[in-house]
Amino acid sequence: MIPRLPIRIRLALWFFAVFGVATVALLAACLWMVHRSIVELEANELQERVRSVQRFLEAQPPKEALSSQQRACAVFGVTHGGKWLQIIDQDGNWIYRSIHVAEMYPRLALPQELGSGGTIFQYSAGDHQVRALISPITVYGRRYTVQTGLTLNKTMAILDDFHRQLLLLTPIVLLLAAATGYTMSRRALSPVAAITAEAQRISDKNLDNRLPALGTRDELADMSETLNQMLDRIEAGYRSVREFTANAAHELRTPVSLICAETEISLAFERTAEEYRETCESIQQESVRMGKLIDTLLALARADAGTELLYMEVLDLNELVRDAAKKWAPQFQKASIAYTVDESSGDPRIFGDRASLRRLLDILIDNAWRYTPEGGMVSVIVWRDGHQARLAVRDTGIGISSNDQPRIFERFYRAGRPQNGGHPGSGLGLALAHWIAEKHHTSVEVTSDLGRGSCFSSSFICVEEAVPYARTPSIQVGAPG
Repeated sequence: MIPRLPIRIRLALWFFAVFGVATVALLAACLWMVHRSIVELEANELQERVRSVQRFLEAQPPKEALSSQQRACAVFGVTHGGKWLQIIDQDGNWIYRSIHVAEMYPRLALPQELGSGGTIFQYSAGDHQVRALISPITVYGRRYTVQTGLTLNKTMAILDDFHRQLLLLTPIVLLLAAATGYTMSRRALSPVAAITAEAQRISDKNLDNRLPALGTRDELADMSETLNQMLDRIEAGYRSVREFTANAAHELRTPVSLICAETEISLAFERTAEEYRETCESIQQESVRMGKLIDTLLALARADAGTELLYMEVLDLNELVRDAAKKWAPQFQKASIAYTVDESSGDPRIFGDRASLRRLLDILIDNAWRYTPEGGMVSVIVWRDGHQARLAVRDTGIGISSNDQPRIFERFYRAGRPQNGGHPGSGLGLALAHWIAEKHHTSVEVTSDLGRGSCFSSSFICVEEAVPYARTPSIQVGAPG
């Protein structure tokens, strides 16, 4: 397989080919125009000689043929060199006859034998090339035939010299075209070489490096800027993965360390059955916590990889909230927090994935439970708002500061100290809730006042507005990354 030539060489070859074809075409056009101009000049000169003969005859007295012959010999023998001119009248009388022409053309056509226009032709006379014109003229009612000519030796010598100069100039021009094409291609692609060299130096150890910014304001500058923007996204994603891995390892290390410590202490000394039971309960709590963390991490990893599947169907938002109320009521009762559920009086049917929407509700309710102190209140509310069904979880907890609100959906970010639950959580719940809301074409909105509580809400399009979904009550959708 023949390897492809570098772009620099291909550009130079293309430039050479295009410039070479243009040069050859230009030279051919120049030759054609020079030949055409010479032919036109010679034709005009021949016509002018015929007109001078006509003016001579018009200046002669009528009916003086012999006198005209003598005067023609005196005049044209000097002005025309006596070589290439013949004049004959309609009766066959010679007015003037050059010896050189008479030897080659002993007979000259009479004017009545010619057409209305003249005829230009070329012939050789010894060492001379002659371009001749035979043309009829009329003077005082008499018709004459005039044959006149021009030697082409000087003209042909000039053309030959012009041809030689063009033949010498053409390879020089083509060589200059090749050199110029290669130089221009190198200069045009030098930014690409700089970008390539810098890109080869970038690795996972120096992702903060960027490609050179070009001030050319052309496509290469746009490409460099686009690649730098891509490197910004890659660096952000790489940093996010590293931070995610480090934070996940840290979060998993804590329950594992507690489980190991509880187990080592239990095995170190003889303990009562009650003490063993307490140890087992502590290990179980940490195991449950670790299991929830692993489950959340796996869900986020599948979401990032685009492998998390949502099974879309028509759901009653009132039913989802009712199920959540049964699940969370004991937790709120144990924490001495008032817990209310207000269902919608309308028809809050939506199109969504039941498992993921339950997880979204659990995350928002769990968040409210953790950050609401004893004696507070948490409300889950569903209502119709035109063509939308809205869901809100409100609490009277510690609230979120304005500085923390833009970051609460970041992974592993925790805004405050929890009031319930005994541990601060993983900081992954709201990130997962944000992803679930995006997959349902909505978002999680938050309003909060520090010390006065928070409200998390989302809006869903009611199912009667989603006509295509009503005909397909169960659709499996891949979650894009």
